[in-house]
Amino acid sequence: MFIDSIVYGIIISLILGGSFQGLLAISLKQPLLIVLSFFIQFGSIFIFPNYLLTAVIISNFGLLFFCFVNVKVTGFKYMLIGLFLNLIVMILNRGRMPVDVEAAKIMSPKDVPALLAGKYGKHIALSDHTHLNFLGDIFFLRYPYPRPIIISLGDIVLSIGVILFLYSVMVKGKKKSKEVVGYGA
Repeated sequence: MFIDSIVYGIIISLILGGSFQGLLAISLKQPLLIVLSFFIQFGSIFIFPNYLLTAVIISNFGLLFFCFVNVKVTGFKYMLIGLFLNLIVMILNRGRMPVDVEAAKIMSPKDVPALLAGKYGKHIALSDHTHLNFLGDIFFLRYPYPRPIIISLGDIVLSIGVILFLYSVMVKGKKKSKEVVGYGA
């Protein structure tokens, strides 16, 4: 969903008159935390699955810290909240995000046995034994959405933040730079 948010944020911003020039001027604090956090989490999923909970906690705290130090930047408050919601539910479920099994059966039936066995990456089948299920991956998006996807409330809030951030740097940033040029002429 994160990649989708970036794509939609860019498309929306371009439609509203934004430009890629604003993306080149982005200046955020501690950007290496993003790269480090993704390497930790995905390395754990594929290389060290026994350390998934630890990796999820460390990587998400890295992302939370990144959002916290950039909280004054448009959209980062939403990203911080979305990440926090996802982290809470995953901590309470031993590093795994509960997923609606019925939606998973429709979206990817071949992966359901692994999901039910608890061996599907950082996901686990939503059940009476999982915690904070309302924060799990329970929203199943399909047509007219371009591809089927199951997302959480945290993903939605995070996506809003990403889109607002991209809008602010691509559209509003463009308007600010034009205003500055206009006063100097």
